[in-house]
Amino acid sequence: MSSANVAFDKHQFHSQVSKLWDPTEQRLHRLLHLSILFHVAFFLIAALEIALFVSFFALLSESNILAFTLAIFFLTLFSYFVLRLYLQAKRPDQLMDLCEAYLWRCKELISYQEGIPEHHIALANAAGKFAATLHEREYQIYSPPALFKSLKPTLEKFGCFCHWKDFHRLKELLLMTAVEEHLKVVKAEPTHLEVHAALANAYVTLSSIYADPRKYHSFDEEHWIPPERYSDEMQRTFRATAERAIEEFRILNDYAPDDPWVHVQLAYSYHDLQMPEKEIHEYEIVLKLRPDDKDTLFKLGMLYFQQGMNAKGLRIYELLQRTNYRKAENLIRFYGSYDL
Repeated sequence: MSSANVAFDKHQFHSQVSKLWDPTEQRLHRLLHLSILFHVAFFLIAALEIALFVSFFALLSESNILAFTLAIFFLTLFSYFVLRLYLQAKRPDQLMDLCEAYLWRCKELISYQEGIPEHHIALANAAGKFAATLHEREYQIYSPPALFKSLKPTLEKFGCFCHWKDFHRLKELLLMTAVEEHLKVVKAEPTHLEVHAALANAYVTLSSIYADPRKYHSFDEEHWIPPERYSDEMQRTFRATAERAIEEFRILNDYAPDDPWVHVQLAYSYHDLQMPEKEIHEYEIVLKLRPDDKDTLFKLGMLYFQQGMNAKGLRIYELLQRTNYRKAENLIRFYGSYDL
């Protein structure tokens, strides 16, 4: 890493950055609540007009007021759709402004300067950590009073339905910033392995917001997932971002093919990218380089069972048993975990 003087305290910086998350998220919530208020207001106005129309239909049917009442109703609908289109077109700019305001505050904390690797890395970390705090926040926008806890699943679904795109876009902007900052470091130190590893992990993190959530072990079936999350476009974006991460991994492998650390990082990243075959391959390489690494043996055995390679998994189980590895019995629990 560069020997440039670091003009900020890293621990203090991260502490100060974390204090920016709540105010920024509160600004986002106000923006989203105003959007819901807009829809509710027009819904109530339209409902009132319909109720008045039905109530006084007999009196108005022989009057010009009937035509005027219908005209007011259609004017309300027209105004709603025009304003809705305007607000939808304005939303990306509002989210961009929100993201830029947060990043600007972060830059002020470190007196950010272009070309200083430590500053780029600090800003990338600030962007990535804030994006992480926004994970599944769309489910928490609306909370029922204590007396109506049974409404919680419905309100979670409603919040996700209304706002998941806004949270997704904000996370995307933050993680893209993290990638851009790591790219600047790579351009400053193009042959530094840790720099390429950090960029690869930034791409992996970015790809995770496009990945199919059903393929993660932490997937909660109780959570409603918007159908767009499974769309072909989302999967194409996932694959394109994953390819960028893989290219960085290839660079790491070219520079240090016999470094176990490189292959462990590759295995971790392939796990996040939902590529179990490549993850297995990397752990097999690690074992060739470190044949007595029992933790790697355990992970490889688990992957074998999960991918239906039971014979290979059992051989590793027997080997771990003979060496009295403390987690050997846990490994056999993964036997039969392969999904057909």
